Amino acid sequence: MEGIGGFFTVIAIIVLYFLPTIIVSTKIHREKTMVVALNFFLGWTVICWFIALYMSLSREGIEQLQANQALTVEALKGSHETELKEVRRKHRAQLELVRSRASPRDDGLAQRQAELDRLKAEYEERLAALTEQQQSLQQQERQPPIAEDSEPEPEPETETAPVPEVQPEYQGEALYVVVPSQFERVVAETLERRFDDEDVQIADDASSRGIDIKTFQSGGDQSRPSAIVQCQLQSHDEAVEYRAVSDLLGSMSLHGAQRAYLITTGNFSDDAQRMIESGTMKDRLFLIDGMTFNQWRTQSGLAPVHYLSLAG
Repeated sequence: MEGIGGFFTVIAIIVLYFLPTIIVSTKIHREKTMVVALNFFLGWTVICWFIALYMSLSREGIEQLQANQALTVEALKGSHETELKEVRRKHRAQLELVRSRASPRDDGLAQRQAELDRLKAEYEERLAALTEQQQSLQQQERQPPIAEDSEPEPEPETETAPVPEVQPEYQGEALYVVVPSQFERVVAETLERRFDDEDVQIADDASSRGIDIKTFQSGGDQSRPSAIVQCQLQSHDEAVEYRAVSDLLGSMSLHGAQRAYLITTGNFSDDAQRMIESGTMKDRLFLIDGMTFNQWRTQSGLAPVHYLSLAG
């Protein structure tokens, strides 16, 4: 009995000695390692044992953990609210974008239609003025001038030479809006009516090097063009620069053509025009602006054209 009693006494002393370690092991404590080390190595000093016991019974670790958990929860809650606000903001922005797309598109179409109507009216006025001027010049050519101080001589009774028939001008729609894929075909159609003695071909081979149309003498050599044509479709207020004319001059020498035409729906810069006026190519290199090209078309019975850019 004394042996059993002594064994339980030893067990009780050991449990009592490691009581701080046992207590701190049953809870979440931030100083757990320090309490165990203090109890194990310095517990025999009694003072350190009481310190370890006090630290193991302290709630500071639990309170700190709870505080940290509370901070973590608040941080997650704030992050969630921020993300939710951002999602709502993006949703509102998308709704506003969808709502705003309808009206500007209608306004843009209305503005383009108004621009097209204005251009139609402008071309009608210009074409009417050109037609009236041409008719006036034809009438002046037909009527010989009469001297003021001399009586008109009686006309000799001879047969009058037949007056050359003037090709009727186009009397249909005043404006034909052309797109880039149609312009070469429109120019070729115009040249076919204007150049009766030449065959007009659209140059689609790789050796053309920027040349859009070639013309050949009917029944002549088909390997060497009589004229080359470059087409540039652009707005009426845009100008073709000097470099394009210079490149066309080089292409004319390369192809061995007798004439070259640069036809545009816009106009030409001052440098480009001076290049033709001051050089020796005045009768071989021709710059045809939009007004002149439309005059060609109306004289040939075709509708005038205009390029209206629809880019927003």
